Amino acid sequence: MVSYLSLLLLIFSVRSFAAPISKRGAQSFVLSGDAPFTVSTATLAAALTCPNGNPTSSSPPVLLVHGTGSTGEETWGSGYVPALLAKSYTACYVTLPGRAMGDMQVSAEYVAYAIHQISSLAGGAKTAIITHSQGGPVTQWALRFWPSTAGITKAFTALSPDFAGLNLFETPLSKVCVGKLCQATLWQQSAGSNLLAALHADSFGAIVPTTTIWSQFDGIVMPPQENAQLPGAAVMSVQALCPGRLTTHPQMTIDAAAFALALDALKHDGKASVSRTRSDILGTIGTCLRITAPNMNVDVAKEVADGINDVVDGFTLGSPRVSKEPAVQAYALNTS
Repeated sequence: MVSYLSLLLLIFSVRSFAAPISKRGAQSFVLSGDAPFTVSTATLAAALTCPNGNPTSSSPPVLLVHGTGSTGEETWGSGYVPALLAKSYTACYVTLPGRAMGDMQVSAEYVAYAIHQISSLAGGAKTAIITHSQGGPVTQWALRFWPSTAGITKAFTALSPDFAGLNLFETPLSKVCVGKLCQATLWQQSAGSNLLAALHADSFGAIVPTTTIWSQFDGIVMPPQENAQLPGAAVMSVQALCPGRLTTHPQMTIDAAAFALALDALKHDGKASVSRTRSDILGTIGTCLRITAPNMNVDVAKEVADGINDVVDGFTLGSPRVSKEPAVQAYALNTS
């Protein structure tokens, strides 16, 4: 078992060397009432990876959506993918363009398409969705403006989401800005952004059964509890299950307590319960003594260096910096 001191050095999520799904024909999921897709169908289809093959009725689908500066493989490949497989779920992850540093509205197209794609691969079964950080509001945007996705979504669990917005220049993320030039997503994730105003307009709240999980020691999404609020969702901290647990923002994708709560949500129609998760006292003690969840293939010592490289890649290889927030798309305006 690795130490918390080592894990606190971890910057971003782990890498995976799992093989992607085989190439297949790209389906069109253009449906009445949905926002338009501006990205080609082939590009959207290629963004989904199912390392363990297609979901089935006996191993139902879970769509994983990563956050800012990372990729699907780095965030989920060695953590949630094998851990969920051990619990009889087949996880597939979407990789957002530009390491999720570009326009979140474009990223939402990838999520909306992936929801339909993974359901199709599973023979029409509804999918659960688990997200980290920016993946939370991006998925909420997809569910809202591509309403057809809600009907095929069984549950939505958001780890460390930033629904309320960040005080950008008070977080470490501000260091990637050069003067007044920041990546599009940083403008959009800032408190008071036009994108967040559009997301919160017209009865902002859970569209599907939703759980949000946050940590008192997040360090990036600040304030964490306020950002986790989504009307109609079950909202809880990892410290409610394991008091005093030192879980930071990047740790949420491998944290044993967060995984235990996310798993409870999967098993109970999208709404996790701290008391239900805690009902197995011995199991809870074991969870709170662990750093990573069972069956996660995480070598923390190795990932210290890899994590630093992930951050550098995200900020240097991701989408270019811009001087202002991208305009909100017409479909998201005047929706009331």
